Amino acid sequence: MPAAELRQEHIQFQSNLYESNNPTRRWLHNARRDWVLKTLEQIPVTSPLYLEIGIGCGIYTQLMAKRGNVIAVDINPAFVDLANQMRNVVAHVADITTTSLAPIHDVAVCSEVLEHVPDSRSSLKNIYSSLKPGGYLVLTTPNSYSTMELTARLLAFGPVVKLAKLVYGEPVDDLGHINRMTRQQLQDQIHASGFEVIRQDNVAFYLPLIAEFGGHCGASICQWLAKRLERSPLSSLLWTQCWLLRRPLV
Repeated sequence: MPAAELRQEHIQFQSNLYESNNPTRRWLHNARRDWVLKTLEQIPVTSPLYLEIGIGCGIYTQLMAKRGNVIAVDINPAFVDLANQMRNVVAHVADITTTSLAPIHDVAVCSEVLEHVPDSRSSLKNIYSSLKPGGYLVLTTPNSYSTMELTARLLAFGPVVKLAKLVYGEPVDDLGHINRMTRQQLQDQIHASGFEVIRQDNVAFYLPLIAEFGGHCGASICQWLAKRLERSPLSSLLWTQCWLLRRPLV
């Protein structure tokens, strides 16, 4: 398929995000990926049974399959087919908003999924029910009023998407985010689901125009600003809110 025709639902589109020719675009996605991978490595579980909600290009599936067994679910059959080609992985087409799973999993990963579903409350409750007592959830989703999400709202307009493709010289698509949440909104849902918060971080800052035209210097500026915003009152301007949650033992 020609690169210009790639959309969010295509595996190659998802993979390209981590290898973008634009330094800032590449860093924005890799910053989130690195947080998830580091957090997974720090969870104190031996030979875990993982649950992955939202497979995408399988970037987390591969790591988890090396450390334990993985049950993965996604609404996209192409993503499911990809995951089923990996050792130690069993994948199914399923919608986490309506699917209840047995409480047998040690660790769940739900990265960049909740913003795509209309009912994140039900999703979180179903994930909670799928975990053993003491099980962990690694969760990421965009900050609703981050500079990236505010700008990305413009991608709902076709002419803006075409312009972005010209600027980046690679596939660009509407993000498809229908459920953008503030940190407080998500925290309320997390607590209502029964989870306890182990850690909460915010990563990756997008600066319009500097990101598009600044090259490696622009990426360095965005990274420098991100470090200064991480623990400030303005941390919600960072693109991704990252949570490590746990189902209580009792």
